[in-house]
Amino acid sequence: MRLIDYIAERQENGKLWFIKSEAMERLGCTMDALQQAIYDLTKKKRLAPIRGQFVLIVPFNYTSWGVLPADHFIDPLMKYLELPYYIAVLSAGQIHGAAHQKPMQFQVMTNTRLQNIKCNRIYIRFLQSHNMTRAPTQRIMVQTGYAIAATPETTAFDLCKYYKAAGYWSNIGTVLMELIEVVDSKKLCQLATSGVYSTAVIQRLGYVLSLPEIAGTAIAEDLYNAVQTRHFRLVPLNPGQEFIEELEPLKKDDKWQILINEDIEVDL
Repeated sequence: MRLIDYIAERQENGKLWFIKSEAMERLGCTMDALQQAIYDLTKKKRLAPIRGQFVLIVPFNYTSWGVLPADHFIDPLMKYLELPYYIAVLSAGQIHGAAHQKPMQFQVMTNTRLQNIKCNRIYIRFLQSHNMTRAPTQRIMVQTGYAIAATPETTAFDLCKYYKAAGYWSNIGTVLMELIEVVDSKKLCQLATSGVYSTAVIQRLGYVLSLPEIAGTAIAEDLYNAVQTRHFRLVPLNPGQEFIEELEPLKKDDKWQILINEDIEVDL
């Protein structure tokens, strides 16, 4: 059997990827011979080596890309890597209808540090959280099967925890403004009291939701009632933004104990 025939066989079975060692065994060839065949088909944009032994099969309707959209293969890729994952932050927001700010990268949460993947027209950015397996997720249907994504409530907290990946606070406000339509207030409060996210992250989310332009006042009030027994210390909205009190007027939100060192302007 030739590699091109093996690829056709995989496609007929709905599998748009293969593992090199499995292909070598099926074809009865050496790794060197397989590598050369993969190289030749990669040049023709029929294959796309992604990571390690994981190789994508590119259907003819995606040959101009030379790769598949990331959500088409993220589940088998992470199974190959033997790592937990979920589609996260802006990519999760897009899944849940917050598509005004279309992300330029496909963002994935896992529990270890991984090198990002750039392949032709896709860029997969891996974010790391040691307790990500405790965050609520849901299965979503994709063209090649299914994938795992953060729930709207997990997405809301992750936006505030990974604020840099989310494009900072004006972008976060814009996404939250669309996301709150599908956020369940009860589930958000349960997640807030589960210990998955720090008090500072909860404070920042509560503050942003409470802004009039976000229109999340009711959810923010429920969230405050759920966590008001916690000790709130004054934290900056943007932890990475330097603030010199002697040179700048001090603005803060007394309820959420947020030092307002970045303005939020929603883009809708």
